[in-house]
Amino acid sequence: MSLWSNDWLGEGIGIGVGTREIAVGPRASRWVRLRKAAPLMDTRTVAMPPEQCYTESGVFDALRAAFEREPDEDPAPRKNASSRNRSAHIVLDDFWANHAILRGDFRTLRAREIDELARAHFVDTYDAEAEAIVVRICVQRGGLAAFACALPRTLVEGVRDAGASAGVTVRALKLCLPEMVNRALGVRPRSTTMLAFVTDALLQAVLVEANGWVGYDAQRLFAGDATDPTRIAALVEQAFERCAERSDATRQECALILQGFDIDPEAFEARFASVAVAASRDVASGSETRNSFAHRLLEYAQ
Repeated sequence: MSLWSNDWLGEGIGIGVGTREIAVGPRASRWVRLRKAAPLMDTRTVAMPPEQCYTESGVFDALRAAFEREPDEDPAPRKNASSRNRSAHIVLDDFWANHAILRGDFRTLRAREIDELARAHFVDTYDAEAEAIVVRICVQRGGLAAFACALPRTLVEGVRDAGASAGVTVRALKLCLPEMVNRALGVRPRSTTMLAFVTDALLQAVLVEANGWVGYDAQRLFAGDATDPTRIAALVEQAFERCAERSDATRQECALILQGFDIDPEAFEARFASVAVAASRDVASGSETRNSFAHRLLEYAQ
C-alpha cells in the first residue's frame, strides 16, 4: 500500500487549522525531526470569534493574526533573513474537505486523467462546480483504488493570499486525514483494521484490509459528542458497517485504532477484536491544550 508523501521544504512555522481556532508554532529543524518526534514548544492559539467559527473568513482572519505575530520573530525585519524563515506548513481539519475512495483500474491512466475522474465524482456527489474545487489524489499501490480529497478553491487561494499579504510563503497545505492514515498504516495490529479519527466536528473512519483501502465514512459531530465514549463507540460501529458493505470483514476480526481526541477505549473493547489509541506525541500538559484539536493538527505540520 502506498503511503502519503511528506513534503519537507525547510523550517519556518507550522500551523494547525481547526474549525474554531488555529494553533501556530515554530517547526522543528530537519535534524530534530529525523532523530525523534519534535515536542510542541512555544505554541499558541488564535481563536476565531464565535460568529466566524466554521467559516472560511474565520480561517483567513485567524491566519492573518498568526502571521502578524510569528513566533520568535524580531519586531524589526532582518535584511539578511533567509526566506525559509517566512514559510509555513499548514494542516487543515478535514471539516474543510470531502474525501472518497475510488475503485477502478488506474494503472494505465495519467495523473491528469485520474484527477478528472475524481473531480467528476465530487461534482456528481456534492453538486459542486468543477472549477470550484481543488482535488488531491493518492493512488493505492497496485493501482486498483485511489484516495481522493476535494477542497474549496476559495479556501486554498484564501490561505495562500493571507500568507502572501504577510510575506509568508505557504510551502505545504495538507489535510489531516491523509497524514493520520500515513502514520497509522505502519502500526496496524491486524490485516483488517479500521482507523477512526475523532475531532470536535467530525468522525471519520477508514477500513483497511491486506490488499488496500476498503471503505471510507464520515459523520458530523455535535456539541458533547467527541467527549462521550459511548456515543462515539456507537457511531464508530455504524461507520464500520457502512465501510464493510463491499467486504467480508467483521467487527469481531477487525482491529480498531483511535486517533484525534483522547477517548477511553473501554467502550470499544467489546465491539472490536482489539482497540489501540494513537497517543499525541508531546502535547503540553495543560488541559486546554490537550483538548485543542488545532494543537493535534499542529503536530502533523511538524
